[in-house]
Amino acid sequence: MDAEALLALYDTPDSANPGRMLPGYDRDHARRTTAIVLRTAPEVGISGEWMERLEVIALLHDLGRAGMDPELFSRIFTLAQQAGFPVRLPELKERYSDVKEELAADLWLDLARNTLETNHVYVTSQLRDYIAMRMDYKERLREQLSLNVETLGAVSAVVEPWMEKVILYYYPHLMEGEDSVVRRMGMLLVACENFEAFNNARRGRDYYGRDQETMQDAFATLGKFQERGLVDADIIRSLACLAATGALDAIVQEARDRPTTEPLPNEDKAFLETFCRAA
Repeated sequence: MDAEALLALYDTPDSANPGRMLPGYDRDHARRTTAIVLRTAPEVGISGEWMERLEVIALLHDLGRAGMDPELFSRIFTLAQQAGFPVRLPELKERYSDVKEELAADLWLDLARNTLETNHVYVTSQLRDYIAMRMDYKERLREQLSLNVETLGAVSAVVEPWMEKVILYYYPHLMEGEDSVVRRMGMLLVACENFEAFNNARRGRDYYGRDQETMQDAFATLGKFQERGLVDADIIRSLACLAATGALDAIVQEARDRPTTEPLPNEDKAFLETFCRAA
């Protein structure tokens, strides 16, 4: 299995500018998430027989976001958030509990259209695609996997139905009837990809308005996912205890745009050690 070939799938043609390629915004996030997943998996009881397929899952987990112009994507949802609109599917469903997932993107556009157009962001096929990335990620991912079936097959990276469910663990109802190890891989992916994302300086700058990343903020976010039933406490504890050993320092520092040989700040180390002991 060729990891670099899978990561190359994040680079896609720009539909708005023929001949231009959009570099995969999430490519480095996927690579680092994969490293964290593979390092943490044995700590949470996932045996070696699953590792190759787990690697494929982690490498492809954000492929549904391929083709994104980060500046436009950020502008769309920043404007919506400032106007008080929900900017993620769970938030939309909290307000509109009867909305079907396949209609969520259309509903969101109906809500936000006036705000967007008032700010000179007009409805185009590209904008509709970006809304689908956020509000109908399940179908966007399936579309991207379908478009790349031959490439995936050429590098022996067939995505089986259960693997797709792990990628889509944010849709927990899809896990009904699956083995416990499959559910555990889904929880592990949720934990590790959010651990990377909330240590990711570029995402913090582009999406969240952060000026620094801390372990306290990262694990506060993981706690919210635990409250929603998307991650078990023991997976969060295992990740924290692994990070406390320094095993993930180089990955975290790269995500933070810091030298990979530089140790984590003392406050991060102290937080991890305290969290690990208390969990």
